[in-house]
Amino acid sequence: MTTKRGAGSTIDHYIQDCAEIYLAARLQEEAEKHGVAISHCSAAQEGQWTEYATNRNVLSKFLGSKYKKNVDATVADLTLDIIKKYPGRKFYFTCVDAEFRNKNLKGDLLITFDNCEQISISVKNYKNGYDSLQVCSGTFNSTLVNFLFENTNCTPGTYIGTDNKKFKGSKRSVRDRYVKEIAPQLLPFFWELDTINDDIRSFYINSHEAEHWENVSTKWKEDCTSIGTQVATTIKEALTQIDNKLVLKRLLKQTGIVGDEHLLCIGKGEYLLSLTNEKYETLKNRLAHANRVDIRVSGQSLFYDICDLDGTILTINQPCTLQKNGAWHALNEDKFDGLREKNDKGKKVLLKWGQRRPAKSKELATSTNTYLRIKQAL
Repeated sequence: MTTKRGAGSTIDHYIQDCAEIYLAARLQEEAEKHGVAISHCSAAQEGQWTEYATNRNVLSKFLGSKYKKNVDATVADLTLDIIKKYPGRKFYFTCVDAEFRNKNLKGDLLITFDNCEQISISVKNYKNGYDSLQVCSGTFNSTLVNFLFENTNCTPGTYIGTDNKKFKGSKRSVRDRYVKEIAPQLLPFFWELDTINDDIRSFYINSHEAEHWENVSTKWKEDCTSIGTQVATTIKEALTQIDNKLVLKRLLKQTGIVGDEHLLCIGKGEYLLSLTNEKYETLKNRLAHANRVDIRVSGQSLFYDICDLDGTILTINQPCTLQKNGAWHALNEDKFDGLREKNDKGKKVLLKWGQRRPAKSKELATSTNTYLRIKQAL
């Protein structure tokens, strides 16, 4: 199993991945205990998560993690819910996160039934509860591109143009040619975001002033707020220039709720399984009949209210900010004197605390995350 992409430390990703293997093993163990397992293999699955954690030196951290505690607190009731939903059936649970990701498929947990039917479930295990679910992330520019073009779902930042050819959103001349064909009124907004992106990268990646974090820590915080606020307003204004139904279509796709996908959320002793939750089914049906999106800005965040004739169904929150992505050395460690060796994208370099990493700093980026306020909607 490979490490998941996204923000956060590698160790935390290993622990999250291990929790998914552990979840499948515990569900299988519960199924065996209740006599509804197709085969008795939970012992072998226990060996899988133990081996995974041991090989990555995170076993002790995983055993004390909130991710494991979340599984332990919910797995017994979760299994009983599935048994009640499918009386008289037998099951087999497997973790398919790595397998499905390599095939560009979604899903982390696979339930196989005794008639060979299979259901894939996306698992979201949150340390601090699942009031809001993160469904995707991007940059300022990709956020706007996503509303106009289909994402390939294979390579991040790659889209399908009007001629059905793939293109990279970072290739501005190609992007502009496609945008000009379907929404030329949006070109000035894209150019504004391009300028913001270039200015940010020019200063923080290349300037002498930004070589050391101590010189720019205050400015960084101010920029996250001021630039994020500016960009949120820019994106809102851009989206008012295109068909609201297109905005709705893209947002519904991002939620993953309308369609064949299934969801399991775990956090703080609670869980939500779309297969068995009646309120979730009601939410799904309402979203299928949504007729508009109301867009508003508060601070540096966009809020999308997906509505039907009865009012707001679901609110999506999209904060706009900047992401360091490890650009400066050891900011998550206590300050130290002198130089320390650091592997910087495959090259060993000697750096002071808070000194800019020559290679890694090039991954500094603008950032948008998309959150569903799921509990509020249920």
